[in-house]
Amino acid sequence: MSFKNAINYGVIPAAGAGKRMGYIGELLPKCLLPLGNQPILHYVINQMENIGVEKIFIIIENHKKKIRDYIESVKKDIKPEIFFVEQKELNGTAAAILLIEQYIQEPFICIWGDDFTMVDSLDGMVDLFFKTKAVVVKGMVQEDNIQILKDTCCAQLERDGRMIEIIDKPIDPPYKLRGCGVFIFSPEIFDYIRKTPLVKIKKILEIIPAVNLVAQDKKAYGYMLNGDNVNINNLDNLIEANLLLRKHQKNK
Repeated sequence: MSFKNAINYGVIPAAGAGKRMGYIGELLPKCLLPLGNQPILHYVINQMENIGVEKIFIIIENHKKKIRDYIESVKKDIKPEIFFVEQKELNGTAAAILLIEQYIQEPFICIWGDDFTMVDSLDGMVDLFFKTKAVVVKGMVQEDNIQILKDTCCAQLERDGRMIEIIDKPIDPPYKLRGCGVFIFSPEIFDYIRKTPLVKIKKILEIIPAVNLVAQDKKAYGYMLNGDNVNINNLDNLIEANLLLRKHQKNK
């Protein structure tokens, strides 16, 4: 199956409970936490809009009414058409992505609802996806903080960006490239998700093990993001993201 070199669909998983945010997580979903004068979700939508995405599926559960209400309040200011998909069982990030298989049969961009990526454009990532005919291209950054690598993931890439291996929440990270919550997938990812084993302890279906299966078939690539990235899991991450945003805005 072939597609024109355009990404028309976006997916934003935003169903999580945000337990590590403390009492703020009881009041708001992480995707609606403030970055400057807008919530994280708005920046994610803007990133998708900037590469030409026309339809966005937001995966929701916790605080779902608040997310729906926010989108309703700003829909006149955003170009893509927004749809909601409910993840009634919070059984993992890959399980969330699998929910949209019935709606999307072409390449799509997926950005976590708690991901802050400050780059001018993701066009280079789109170009790499179509140039390599990849099943997945994942945004990457250099990461020297070992604890952050332990809390997220690390990967090894070839010089051309082809992914050799990616490890989810490594106990002793062997690499210093961190995967970000930004992906471009071909529809083949759904088949890989179905072949992915559940995480043993939590019995959930996660996306990084699925991406590693793709890497084993030499169909996964990493794209080095030319900018800042923060995976917002706690209040310190939120403060860091706001400081980076302020710095970026001052340097414009």
